Amino acid sequence: MAVLLAALALLAPTTVNHGTITVSRGAAGVTLGMTRAQVIAKLGRPSYQNANGLLEYGKIPVIFDVYLNTATNRVRLISISGSRFCTTARVCMLRNGGLAKLKAQYANLLKKSVAEDGEITYEVDGKFAGRPVFTSFAPAAHGQIIQVFIGYR
Repeated sequence: MAVLLAALALLAPTTVNHGTITVSRGAAGVTLGMTRAQVIAKLGRPSYQNANGLLEYGKIPVIFDVYLNTATNRVRLISISGSRFCTTARVCMLRNGGLAKLKAQYANLLKKSVAEDGEITYEVDGKFAGRPVFTSFAPAAHGQIIQVFIGYR
């Protein structure tokens, strides 16, 4: 019976609802450039996946999505939202004042960007494994950070 329960646990999808965000690298143990097999070895089976390279690990209201380059099967983008995700410098999502903490930490490295539709994000550019990368922070009311994207340029 114990073996059967262990086997069923391996088949059950994994939910990622917390973790550390490492700017210009990754989150919750997943880094840019990892293979699909490495992601699954690290996190387990996603709750949803599709042919376009999406591996979903969050459960509403949390978002933890890993996007693969379908040609190389490697992580190209990570999307994160949830109150239990924090940067290595303890800037936690969905908490008042997060944007101010980011501005204090990154100063001139944090660049404001305004999209065609008026959406505002703040980005930090960096390099990872010799490639240009970005970390994008989407702010909301009270200076909260509501979503983070980490990806290749």
